[in-house]
Amino acid sequence: MVHAWAWILVVFHFSATSAKTSARPFVISTPIKRADKVSCLECINDLRSGAQYEYNPNYQHSPTLGDVDKEGFYRVSFHSPIRNNHRPPPLTELVRNYIVALHSFSPTLSNGFFSSILVYILWKFQASSFVGKYLRNHFQCSRYNVIRKKRFHALILSAFSHASFNHIAVNMYAYLTFGRSVKQVLARHGISLWPLVFSSAMLGNLAFLAFDNGQGSCIGLSGVTLSLVAFDALVHPTKELRMFVSFIPLTISAYHLYLVLLGISFMGILGIEILERGSIAHSTHLGGLVCGSLFYEAFKRGWLTRVKKSYLAAVRGI
Repeated sequence: MVHAWAWILVVFHFSATSAKTSARPFVISTPIKRADKVSCLECINDLRSGAQYEYNPNYQHSPTLGDVDKEGFYRVSFHSPIRNNHRPPPLTELVRNYIVALHSFSPTLSNGFFSSILVYILWKFQASSFVGKYLRNHFQCSRYNVIRKKRFHALILSAFSHASFNHIAVNMYAYLTFGRSVKQVLARHGISLWPLVFSSAMLGNLAFLAFDNGQGSCIGLSGVTLSLVAFDALVHPTKELRMFVSFIPLTISAYHLYLVLLGISFMGILGIEILERGSIAHSTHLGGLVCGSLFYEAFKRGWLTRVKKSYLAAVRGI
């Protein structure tokens, strides 16, 4: 059963405050004695012809208005890249910088992202029948592969397979967006992200095998992405998320979105379809949400930190 939830696009909404400044470009030390109805041009001419003015050293340069200089009244401080014949960096350089930055931030996010893209390309452009057969045998979660053929690695590898462009686009967006947030939380406590990714992939696929009566196969990173959504929502329950449902913009808190996804997944297992029929693996979604919730509880109670310390002590002892 192929997952497709391109109906939803979640965008972070962060509010930021900026300090207000009262800086002025210049201060007239001696007021200009003019009639009430005097033109701005005459004021400018007075300044240029020697009227006293004092430069304000605390003035913050504007990228559009410029500043007073010694030679004249107005000096442009913004230089257009087009005017200076400056060109943006090549696209290859931007891609390379993004890859390096993503991998240095989180190898787990980087490897999962590019592995999914590679497997998607292999699915779409199968060079030979061997490639297609290999993907069906090892990159699909089904009772035939996992139980009958004992290909237990398919529980994890199937997460990197995607059925369509919308499928992989939405999953990769959610994976990188929520993955970055969860990574930052875990890193502050010295905990890696990969245990959550691998455990949610396995638990989501096990839930599919348990609740879908062996019908069809399951692919996609949705179990992992929803585990990240669950963990992030429980850590930051009041975070505002913006989403589009049938092109209708909505704003919802992270915790309320978590509850909505839980309800949709649970009702989907019971056969009550709300969004789309036949293509959503609700059991995989529910498994991912449950895994993210359990991982959060273990994190909150300090169990993950104690397990890590015990593991490191055992390794040093060896």
